[in-house]
Amino acid sequence: MSDKIRQKDKNNISVYIQGGEKKVMTKFNKKMINVLATATLVAGVAAPIAALTAPTAIHASSSYQSLKNPTIGTNANANTKLGLAKITISKASLTDNGSFTFTLPKGFKFNSTDGKTVTKENASVGKVTYLGDADYGVAVNFDLADNATAGKDKTSTITKTEVKALSDNSAQVNISGNNVADDIDIYVNFLSVNATGPSNGPVKVAFDAQSGSGLTSGEVTVANVVSSGQVSLAAADTESNSDKFDFTLKVKEQSSGSLDTNSNIKLKLPSGFKWTSYQKAINVYGDINSSDSKDNVEVKFTSDDTAEIRVKNRADVKESQFRLPLSFEVNDESVAKTGDVTVNVSGNTTTDVSSLVVGTYGEIGGGVTVANPTNILAGKDEQKIGDISIKETVAGSFVGERTVTLRLPEGARWQSPYEKGKGQTDLNGSIEYTNGLTGVTYAYTDSDNRTLKLIFPKDNNLSKNSSDPGTVTLKNVEVAVQPGFSGDLNVEVAGSQGLSGSVKVATVKQNVTLTAASKPNLTIGLGQQQVGDITITEAAKEALVKKDGNSTYATLELPEGVYFAETPEVKVTAGDLKIKSVTTDTYDFGSGYKNRGTLRFYIDSESTAPSTITISSPKLIVDRTVPQGDIVAKLKGDAAAYTAYHGVAATTQTWKDSNTVAASVAIATVGTPAPGATKTKAVFTLGSTSYTVNGESKTADVAAYAENGRTYLPVRYAAEALGVSPQNILFDKATSTVTLIKGDRVAQIKLNTNLLTVNGSVIRMDVKAVTNKNRTVLPIFWVSRALDASINYDATAKTVTVENNN
Repeated sequence: MSDKIRQKDKNNISVYIQGGEKKVMTKFNKKMINVLATATLVAGVAAPIAALTAPTAIHASSSYQSLKNPTIGTNANANTKLGLAKITISKASLTDNGSFTFTLPKGFKFNSTDGKTVTKENASVGKVTYLGDADYGVAVNFDLADNATAGKDKTSTITKTEVKALSDNSAQVNISGNNVADDIDIYVNFLSVNATGPSNGPVKVAFDAQSGSGLTSGEVTVANVVSSGQVSLAAADTESNSDKFDFTLKVKEQSSGSLDTNSNIKLKLPSGFKWTSYQKAINVYGDINSSDSKDNVEVKFTSDDTAEIRVKNRADVKESQFRLPLSFEVNDESVAKTGDVTVNVSGNTTTDVSSLVVGTYGEIGGGVTVANPTNILAGKDEQKIGDISIKETVAGSFVGERTVTLRLPEGARWQSPYEKGKGQTDLNGSIEYTNGLTGVTYAYTDSDNRTLKLIFPKDNNLSKNSSDPGTVTLKNVEVAVQPGFSGDLNVEVAGSQGLSGSVKVATVKQNVTLTAASKPNLTIGLGQQQVGDITITEAAKEALVKKDGNSTYATLELPEGVYFAETPEVKVTAGDLKIKSVTTDTYDFGSGYKNRGTLRFYIDSESTAPSTITISSPKLIVDRTVPQGDIVAKLKGDAAAYTAYHGVAATTQTWKDSNTVAASVAIATVGTPAPGATKTKAVFTLGSTSYTVNGESKTADVAAYAENGRTYLPVRYAAEALGVSPQNILFDKATSTVTLIKGDRVAQIKLNTNLLTVNGSVIRMDVKAVTNKNRTVLPIFWVSRALDASINYDATAKTVTVENNN
């Protein structure tokens, strides 16, 4: 990597005589302005020009610019080189016998004030007048632009120039002639002045123009003063590696003579690293000549961890800069710390830093990070998660043809396979690379499309040729999330590349909330019992979706035995969501879902701002079979729980069977239980043998646990929590069959098979029933199928809630 040395022209001063507005003028008018401007400024009359050409402003007659701006020290020096100032006098602006003065700031003087001047011809710049000896002091030369009037040389319009000292820090420039032909550039070069004690900061020369000369005054910075002896250090071309490192030390004098034969710079490596070698220093500018040997910049390794740098044999004392290649390595892995390798800077040289990062140390491998996890909604597809970055610890860490797998938790699916089914290899989003790492491919490897596998290419496509670690970033990737999911969406990292752990890619919240204005007590066997308003609130715009034309609807479902006495008023009370076709009915949804009252409405137009729907004072009928406890209304339907009803059947079947509820709320309570009915709610915590049933703490001898992305519950304790009596939990040792009897429901589970029988109907599970500590365990989905229960998993709390459906 090469340094580019740039010098910016600062303090470029352009002064306007009057106004600031520019007008478009013809060539004739421009010439008239230029010719008349000189005469007018001398005469002090501006009105005739305005009358002739009606301009709104006259351009400045001169401007000031810094062409050189060196850095110098604060020490006294009789031969100090300052910079170069350029004064441009606009065409036809100069009046005959015009003059200007220039004044050095405090702390600087001319080397000659006896009035002596020398004029010399210079082949490249023309006549040069020196204040002081030739090629010494302050040089002033005049130059017309290249397009001067044909037949005249560049200085033919200037008949005489004179430079004389007015004091030890002020001089006057007198000019005879005019510049009707073209612009004039005047250069004032401060070749050598006496610095008697300059102060830190910019050195500004003041230019004051004679009144009526056609010139304007200005100010130019010709140097910058810094603390004497300071040296600037920087580390370039640093590497990220696991054993050996190269970098280039950039050394720059802030002022001439900052480095001498008595000064040194010491670099001390941290524990676990040692210096190995250095190369010949490369001179960038100045007088530290390193073209023939290493001796002009000498490096000694005074110990394994300390390098001492000295400068020798300086030909002259000029402000200098050089680059020094250095190498070091790890010599004790037990104490070398991963991360930035920082050297401590010391020595008797004043430097602008006390430490430098000279490399990055890391073991082979990498990590996965997500800089900005997103907020997404449950029950919706096409939800963008945070960008996932997979980065090597050091360059070349990743091994060719190995993998990194990213597995979503239960209740989430990668978007592409969710839409298109198994066997898909496309990615919904994009992949970006850094530092030579490229060619990573991807696939989905499991039956439920929760695992995305990245396959790294052969070694020649990895980042071994880069000094920095490579990165693979998955950008704008989308997922689908089942209704009822809430909390952090964490991706489990694994694969043969050796990476492991978990990263948060999003936070999931309910897309809608359901609230009740009150919770009255109702009586079984009565109709026309009024409850409070029920409110459906979107968490974000478009939370209730309309993806399938006019067929997208939401359903408010009541428990078995509870019905709507009549269709209540349903309307949007906030936001711009539009709904239509509100109806109520009683539906038979099959076994376990009979005789439930429903209210249905269709989405006519999605919202552009979160909206609220109010169901006003509905009236209910409660038959005598309804058990004691809360009457819970559940919001379902593809408008509210889209991902449970759409997509590839194999992908969404478990969502349809286990959780189609977008939101729920208790809208009333029943105080008198129906004969024989029991309402239970159990909460299990992953990794804990403690659980609760209707708030009462209990203990099992087997804890709920997660394995291969599935959450397992002990069947016996789940069955007891749902009201199955111990005598109705049977085990036939001869056939290895567990039988559960719950009311009119008989479920049988045969160990070490995937067969589940419910009321004589055989269901093939996607896993085999197994035992853990002599207890039969099943994934929570199949527990819900066997016992007719609703189950909800809270990823944040790591709890499983099991609740009777009737």
